[in-house]
Amino acid sequence: MEIWDAYDEEFNIIEGKTLIRGEEHTFPEGVYHLVVEILVRHKDGTVLLTQRDKRKNYGEMWEASAGGSVLKGESFLEGAIRELREETGIVDGKMTEVGRFVNPRTHSLYVDYIFDTDCDKNSVVLQEGETVEYCWVHRDILFNMGHDKLLTHRMQECIKDRTDRDMTVPCDDGLINIRVGAIIMKNGRFLMVGNDRDDYLYSVGGRVKFGETADEAIIREVLEETGHKLEIDRLGFVHENYFYGDSPSNQGKLIYELSFFYYMKAPEEFEPVCSSFTDGNSNEKLRWVSPEDSITIYPEFFKTELQNPVDYVKHMVTDERER
Repeated sequence: MEIWDAYDEEFNIIEGKTLIRGEEHTFPEGVYHLVVEILVRHKDGTVLLTQRDKRKNYGEMWEASAGGSVLKGESFLEGAIRELREETGIVDGKMTEVGRFVNPRTHSLYVDYIFDTDCDKNSVVLQEGETVEYCWVHRDILFNMGHDKLLTHRMQECIKDRTDRDMTVPCDDGLINIRVGAIIMKNGRFLMVGNDRDDYLYSVGGRVKFGETADEAIIREVLEETGHKLEIDRLGFVHENYFYGDSPSNQGKLIYELSFFYYMKAPEEFEPVCSSFTDGNSNEKLRWVSPEDSITIYPEFFKTELQNPVDYVKHMVTDERER
């Protein structure tokens, strides 16, 4: 028999009252039990999905969270840590509360967490009778899963709130971006990114997230886009760039982008693997480029500057308005 503390709708314990699992239909109005939900986010940017046992309600559907009811005497956090350990075997990481939700119909209070981890992605241990399969997916895949496949859609909103914090600021009719880019070189070539929509290539990297340093951002971006955690060699370029956006979220807008380009240390055995997407949900792909290649690349100065790299930081300016 599973015993729970009773709560009011303000998430306060009702002293002297306990509840029993399976008797929810008898709970008085205004009395709730507490449920925790934990979305697991790996350091490489992917999130954990688990598939429910077919013998459970909503069997064979996928969930973007571990979780369950908090037991009598447990705090919210203690219950979340226990449920995560029981359902996935994951213990090392950081738990952050991201939201609360009240469901009067089921007499349930929900406390939602994101658990950030750098665990071995093959070390997940499924709980017998609860889940039968797991996978790690990029967050764009999670956002596009429909109600016929994903049971816990509220967790999509939680991770949007926590990850869409890119340093993009509206200014008049345009935008200001703060971005980092990676210079990864091998045998005279440098690594670039393309996608299914655009006819040009661009640097490995992305926008700095609020709260990050540029150093932290480039290590994260390289890991997300290549599957490898590379060390920084040195800062190579600071680039001021005025251009007009061409993606679904900024089409035609004038953008001022301040970018920091870092030379990265790539070991001989470095073999990048790309599983990322653009904001228009186009698949991205990696490509090694030589300065002599005719394809259009951004930043354009890579083709000349990377032929003979210098050991100091260069300041570059590009302005599409002048063309």
